[in-house]
Amino acid sequence: MLKPRNIGAYRDLLMLFTKYGRKDFRLSLDPGELLSPEEETPSEPDVQKRAEAFAKALKEMGPTYVKFGQVLSTRPDVVPPEYIAALEQLQDSLEPFSFAEVEKTVEEELGIRISKAFESFDSTPLAAASLGQAHRAVLRDGREVVVKVQRPNVRDQVRKDLEVFSDIATTLEEHTELGRKMNLVGAIEQARIILMTELNYLQEARNAELFRENLKAFPEIYVPTVVHDYSSSRVLTTELVKGRKVSKLTPLAFVEGDYANLAAVLTRAYLKQICVDGVWHSDPHPGNVFLRHTDEGPQLVLLDFGMVGRISGELQDEIIKLLLAVSSNRGNDVAEACARMSEIQEGFDAIKFAHEIGTLVAQVHDANAQQINTGQLIFNVIAVANNNELKVAAELAMLAKTLLHIDGITNKLDPQFDPQKVIGEYAEQLIAQKLQQKFNPRNFYPALLDLNQLAIDFPHRAREIIDLTAAGRLTFGIKLAQAEELLAGMHKIANRITVGVVIAALLIASSMMMRVYPTIALFGYVAAALTAAYLVISILVQDRRDREKVGVKGK
Repeated sequence: MLKPRNIGAYRDLLMLFTKYGRKDFRLSLDPGELLSPEEETPSEPDVQKRAEAFAKALKEMGPTYVKFGQVLSTRPDVVPPEYIAALEQLQDSLEPFSFAEVEKTVEEELGIRISKAFESFDSTPLAAASLGQAHRAVLRDGREVVVKVQRPNVRDQVRKDLEVFSDIATTLEEHTELGRKMNLVGAIEQARIILMTELNYLQEARNAELFRENLKAFPEIYVPTVVHDYSSSRVLTTELVKGRKVSKLTPLAFVEGDYANLAAVLTRAYLKQICVDGVWHSDPHPGNVFLRHTDEGPQLVLLDFGMVGRISGELQDEIIKLLLAVSSNRGNDVAEACARMSEIQEGFDAIKFAHEIGTLVAQVHDANAQQINTGQLIFNVIAVANNNELKVAAELAMLAKTLLHIDGITNKLDPQFDPQKVIGEYAEQLIAQKLQQKFNPRNFYPALLDLNQLAIDFPHRAREIIDLTAAGRLTFGIKLAQAEELLAGMHKIANRITVGVVIAALLIASSMMMRVYPTIALFGYVAAALTAAYLVISILVQDRRDREKVGVKGK
């Protein structure tokens, strides 16, 4: 529900999208556009200017809007390439806040002066992002570190902005078909959880340690260590890792080294995070992934663990099935997995949905490695689901965003990389890890406790049943599904039979009185005829309504 105190924010947001995104954003994709991407219509000549103005407006509106723009930059199914290019500049090109604010925050959080805690602390930030900025520093023991400091008052601003987004999403979902199909409320709730986690640097520190443990099996991937004594909810200190951003790699870098193996390792590492661990680093854009050279060979360094995705064990299983089905060109299995991860709305047509998904998957299977983009494919699957009365779980969109980033990095590391081949080859090991996880003895402890309780209670329960049976007091309760509809149908039948009996009685009585009281008998015939006409018309009208209702449900 819209709130009067947020009217100004609603107006600003409406004007923003009306002015810049109304002509360019694809908020409702036609299946034909997804199934025939080569027939896309060209963008308008001034779309580049609108995209740049849109990104600039988001930057001026504050950190939450900048974060929103960064999310949009990973949605090629919604925004055109010109907007993606403009919004990607929001990753680390924001205006920094003053060093005086940095010094104040660090000293308040750590309870010590910067000059005593650090041997040196650069006043110029390495990068400035929407929620904070990073500074290079050296500890008293000589360790080089990066100190990330949160922007002043950013938490209150984010909470207010999220309230505005939530109000608009709720209103759109209640009153528009588009809002309902896109599950806007679920998407905003997912964004709220992520942003609140990002604003707690202690949680980010715990996330980093978790990923260091989960990725031990991949020595080619490195997670910087956290300096916990110099970290708090608004200050995060980690070791400084020297390397180059993957986004900054030049053709000369590929002459110096072969990074094709890193592309495969990164893909396998993320498959493990998503499908086995159930928690994954969900913001691996090229600016958050560094490449460095060690004595053991090239290594990828993952940074920024504030944005983390989490899914339940049931969703993990469905995602495994979906990814394997995509790599094996099994469109029906992809459709079934997607449907199981979604809330089915009235009017869902499973056959039509399976046909459209099958066509989409077949096109990807027939494409060469350079044309395959797993993240884009899943976004397209989501779009087809939305057009077929499926409300897809918000976690699936986050997964697609992550895979879209991974596709960009692996393509940078190896232009010939084929993600579907790696998924197929890694499937056996992935399933083995998943089964090992499922058959862990710890998973059976609750079931054993239930079985133990059942064994204890069984003699008592059996004795109760025997006693009730002997006394003739054993009863069974049955709850019928859709009982109201059943009773309503029985009432209709009874009413029609009653009316039929009344008509027959009128006809018989009128016939018997025809010789004695012809006038009264005539009235009886007329009454019977009118009643019969009413019965026939009501039956025809009701049957027509029932057919229309069935027809709507079947669409």
